[in-house]
Amino acid sequence: MKNQKIFDLLAPLGLEQLNFLKQLEDTCSDLQCAWLSGYFWKIANKDSNSISLKENQNNKDTIITIISASQTGNAKLLSQRLHEYLTKNNIKNRLIDAINYKFKKIKNEKILILIISTQGEGEPPEEALSFYKFLMSTQVPKLNFLYYSIFGLGDISYDLFCQAGKDFDKRLKELGANSLLDRFDADIEYENDYNKWSKKLLSIINEKNIINNFSIKNFSQKNNFVNSVIFYNKTNPAIASISKNQKITGRYSKKDVRHIEIDINDLNISYTPGDALGVWYQNDTNLIKKILKSLSINESEKINLKEHIITIYDALKNSFELTVNTKNIVRKYADFSKNNFLKNIVSDEIKLNQYVINTPLVSMIYDNPSKISSDQLISFLRPLRPRLYSIASSQAEINDEIHITVGVVQKIFSNCIYLGGASGYLSQSLKSNNKIKIFIEINNNFRLPIDKTTPIIMIASGTGIAPFRAFMQQRDNDGSTGKNWIFFGNPHFTEDFLYQIEWQEYIKKGLLTKMSLAWSQDQKNKIYIQDKIKEHGNEVWSWIEHGAQIYVCGNASKMAKDVELALLDIIAKNGNMNIEDANEFLNNLRIKKRYKRDVY
Repeated sequence: MKNQKIFDLLAPLGLEQLNFLKQLEDTCSDLQCAWLSGYFWKIANKDSNSISLKENQNNKDTIITIISASQTGNAKLLSQRLHEYLTKNNIKNRLIDAINYKFKKIKNEKILILIISTQGEGEPPEEALSFYKFLMSTQVPKLNFLYYSIFGLGDISYDLFCQAGKDFDKRLKELGANSLLDRFDADIEYENDYNKWSKKLLSIINEKNIINNFSIKNFSQKNNFVNSVIFYNKTNPAIASISKNQKITGRYSKKDVRHIEIDINDLNISYTPGDALGVWYQNDTNLIKKILKSLSINESEKINLKEHIITIYDALKNSFELTVNTKNIVRKYADFSKNNFLKNIVSDEIKLNQYVINTPLVSMIYDNPSKISSDQLISFLRPLRPRLYSIASSQAEINDEIHITVGVVQKIFSNCIYLGGASGYLSQSLKSNNKIKIFIEINNNFRLPIDKTTPIIMIASGTGIAPFRAFMQQRDNDGSTGKNWIFFGNPHFTEDFLYQIEWQEYIKKGLLTKMSLAWSQDQKNKIYIQDKIKEHGNEVWSWIEHGAQIYVCGNASKMAKDVELALLDIIAKNGNMNIEDANEFLNNLRIKKRYKRDVY
């Protein structure tokens, strides 16, 4: 029986299809089952030739495959631009998200273009993990006839800059694939680099003999990429209003967590549970004044920023990151200021790493003042980027609102409290009716099951609970009958149980089947989510056997890794597998979209 269940889990049919098939089987007589067998056999044989021909024709015509491996949406936007340009010029190509890519068919590819971001500690985006693991395995075939190009997106202030793109590039070369041009690693300001790379890429494709080999139509040398603007996106945000800004942690909690409601009435905005909200924030006025005063720069001094003449104050308010320090910033400021203390720090990599971790940018400047120009200042600052927050509401239930859960970032240095840029802005600067610039970041990799009878297991720590609040609202609205189980962890029950009343109401209502809570600081021995998962290991395995989808939301480097180890332990023990087989089993769940993570 156990082997049969494992077979069902890994069958070529999806879980929803298997469930529907079993329901149909239970209602049919032996004669009806025999008739259905013949009926489906006839359909399969009738359509197989035409399907095969259609697939072969598509493979023949589609020379270029563009894979988008995105974490915050930038790689996806660039992939869409490249796809639209090729299509506009009548060049056969296809665009596919990494999560949907049938990577075992990579040997059939002709030209593969990968636009990929890097997350966490040099890791590929969540949606590209299955592709990455396959490519690094021994199962991948030789790729001697594949041509490829990689455009990596990253942040040069991190040690493992664009590491995901580098790893893919190295592995493809090991497998014999042919690089059309050297991999390009782009920093935060990627627009000019992207235009140069794309122009060179198309030029090389046009010039090389592979055009004749693949019968590619002639590429235009002109790089007039279409900046496709979807209504309300990162470059064209909506202007919405704050309707509620409420602290939802207790008086004695060490965490300041806000529940924020945003009014989108009269705005043509739609979203789905699992999506994220992008927020363009503004830097704190006192922070800006402190930096400018330390550098002897007048607030009204004019600068030229992207061909616009504005004051340095306005530039720092809206266009530059001021709350995150980096090694590159320290190096450049030490060079401009000629400060001996900072020069000593920069000369020692270990000291520099620790200094960046412990010293906010404003403290570095305030404690080591210098007279530098506005142009020098903005030359080493990073451009301001929007912050993404998992949406904590279902539009089906709350209509013209978007809810988010914001953990306020706080650091104390030299007896001063420093807040995170976006979280400080959202928690301290915005009151009811204040305006805010927002956009929806679609996340198709983190969706509820289509079959409303499918059970789900939700695993979250801290503000990672936000998307699961949206999930429960949606399941409630849909009348879903699938079982729901949440694992949630935070320091203290009395102070940090986010949305406590709502979860207890779902339990009373019967919508929430099970709730397992881990309060790490409420007892002598710390208890974390992974401990609770192991404690209920047999039951978790039973849910998996019955088709449950698993969702994880939280910190990528700590919580999510510990949770995955706990799941592997459960799979190995209950499925009588070694750790390698357990890894493969869990990866198969990921491929079948039954194991989904939204980590940061």
